[in-house]
Amino acid sequence: MPRAGYAIEIASGTGEHAVACAGAFPAVVWQPTDIEPERLVSIDCWRAVKGHRNMRLAQYLDASVPDWCAPGFDLFLTVNLLHLIPEDAVRNLILGVARSLAPGGRWALYGPFCTGGGFRSEGDLSFHETLTAHDPAIGYKDLEWVEELARDAGLVRRELVEMPANNLMLITERS
Repeated sequence: MPRAGYAIEIASGTGEHAVACAGAFPAVVWQPTDIEPERLVSIDCWRAVKGHRNMRLAQYLDASVPDWCAPGFDLFLTVNLLHLIPEDAVRNLILGVARSLAPGGRWALYGPFCTGGGFRSEGDLSFHETLTAHDPAIGYKDLEWVEELARDAGLVRRELVEMPANNLMLITERS
């Protein structure tokens, strides 16, 4: 986390993460985003309730499309997204983050992953099967595949943190 600067959350959902981050890191200006209009409203409601002055109004951003770019941020945060989008969207997300970050900028990517070619728990396998039954194009992504795409785009691993419920936080930095 930068001591001060600008952070953008991709796919902020209801806005709870952005509000929590804005409260925890008051010297960082937070820009929440999402593709769903009702989520933008939810995010702005959370912002109004909490009154964080370092949190901007939510903005529409579809980071799954080719050629998107959002320059001017020191940190990108993405929470629980990759398992909900197809592989092409993951590629576009990674390329856009790499395009947007200045050298030294970081991307914090949180969520469930497969590692070493397998699932990290029976619960992960079960959740993945539920996701793919609903939409065969989505589901857990292999961490190694995500890191390879990131590396090819100029984002190198700085840290990999074990998180609760078998989730991981991958921190990359633009070289």
